Amino acid sequence: MTRPAVRMCARCHDTTSHPVLVHEVHAATGPGFNVYACPECADHYPPMTDVLEIPDTPRRPRPRSRLTLRVYKMDAKGAVTEDRGRVEILLGDRTDPLPRTSAYPPCGCPGCRAR
Repeated sequence: MTRPAVRMCARCHDTTSHPVLVHEVHAATGPGFNVYACPECADHYPPMTDVLEIPDTPRRPRPRSRLTLRVYKMDAKGAVTEDRGRVEILLGDRTDPLPRTSAYPPCGCPGCRAR
């Protein structure tokens, strides 16, 4: 004699004797767990993906931005009064870290360039 599969639906919280596996939760340490739904609620979940499948990453044109800052002027009430544009630090083919200075973007004077 086999025990019937009775699970609780993750969406409507009803118990069902016909559970549908809708998600597998993997854990870095210890066992993971499965998420089940009743047949009526299973259509509301996206299809499961294979965790071992490597997703396609869109290619970015080089040089890509390492850091983008949006600069605004605001009044005392928090409303934006002036958009001063954006500052981008481009990575290009360089992989060395940005200089650590209190000025941003880093100053171009001879004292800062020597660091």
